[in-house]
Amino acid sequence: MKVLKDIHTDFSAVANSRDVMVADNARWKTLREQAQHQFGRMGLPGRKEEDWKYTSLWQLGQEQFVHQVSQPGHADIHELKLVEDAYRLVIVDGRVDLTASSINELPSGLTVTPLSQSIDRASEFLNQQINMEKPGFNALNTMLMNEGIFVEVAENTKIDKPIELIVVNSGHTLHYAMHLRHVIVLGKNSQATLIEVYAGNEKANGLTDVVTEANLAEKAELFHYKLQRESLDHFHVATMAATQATDSKWHNTNISLGGKLARNDVHSQLLGEQSHVTLNGLYLVTGEQHVDNHTRIDHSVPNTTSEEVYKGVLDEQSHAVFNGKVIVHKDAQKTDANQSNRNLLLSRGCEIDTKPEMEIYADDVKCGHGSAVGQINEDQLFFLRSRGLDAVSARSLLTFAFAVEVIDRIANQELKQSITRVIEKRLPKGGAHE
Repeated sequence: MKVLKDIHTDFSAVANSRDVMVADNARWKTLREQAQHQFGRMGLPGRKEEDWKYTSLWQLGQEQFVHQVSQPGHADIHELKLVEDAYRLVIVDGRVDLTASSINELPSGLTVTPLSQSIDRASEFLNQQINMEKPGFNALNTMLMNEGIFVEVAENTKIDKPIELIVVNSGHTLHYAMHLRHVIVLGKNSQATLIEVYAGNEKANGLTDVVTEANLAEKAELFHYKLQRESLDHFHVATMAATQATDSKWHNTNISLGGKLARNDVHSQLLGEQSHVTLNGLYLVTGEQHVDNHTRIDHSVPNTTSEEVYKGVLDEQSHAVFNGKVIVHKDAQKTDANQSNRNLLLSRGCEIDTKPEMEIYADDVKCGHGSAVGQINEDQLFFLRSRGLDAVSARSLLTFAFAVEVIDRIANQELKQSITRVIEKRLPKGGAHE
């Protein structure tokens, strides 16, 4: 097993010295000890590890991350929130900002708290969706996390407005690392919308290491959105994983705009019949940005469905990776799965490695997958130019038209409009590349 050996930050020493949420919770204490053992044995993955074949962690390994805030940070929530009316929890530089949060008047059947205040309840669901066996960030997150959000929706409860989590790196502490864990629990026949926003000062640098675990009971439905818009000097490594019971639905939309290096692992386990997952993704990268999206859907029982659409726009010297795996397990008959990855390249210097995969061990299924890589259609560009648009405006319009398929899949109209405005500001304009 090939792992990254040159790591300048002594994460194990940090784990032994920092304040973590152990308290008297025996389960969490045991998990943390297991994570320390695993990370000490395996560390971070190298490029010879198959899942990290196209993504080098060398730059991350050279950073000397700090875990103590040098001065308190703050954030302008009005500029960062995506919906006006929401139950909102704000985390700035790894610490909950209750003055900027809105969790005091929650409806019956809804729990939204900092994870540190609900560790006893949350520990029942910790590490049920993730695997610490492989080299990677799951063990690192488990041994170092000391904050996050805990959301629980009682059975037969439908939440009337979104739950928004805003995580900010203020930039006041250079090379600051946050290790966050979010636990989402939806009871039987419940429904909720969760929005995760990751942002930072444009000069902020550091590491966001986050794991979101969702547990969906029978007939539960979660609309789950994530927008990552951190600075171009930032490292962002995230896992989103869900286990789904009978007739549950997980609608996941993952949008990556920022980060020097961004890695997203998304995993759904369809464990009950008639369960469904939708994975939508959009990544826009430019300069020397690198974004890596790894998705996995496990169809473990008969009569489950999945739909996946990931699209990317790349410009300048950027690099993107997509690896989407759908596994139809033995006896998972009547599976219906579709997967698509399409990419638009705006320059000759950018690069995409795309690898859609399907492993099918059942014989009565309907499955399809594919990928495409292309450039702006010159005929369409000529048409727009002939109607009076300049070259940059025409390219920008065609680029947005390519990306809009993912945006249109957002169910919440206010959220869709907010994300559209963010993307329009960050959208690579193309230009006349030689």
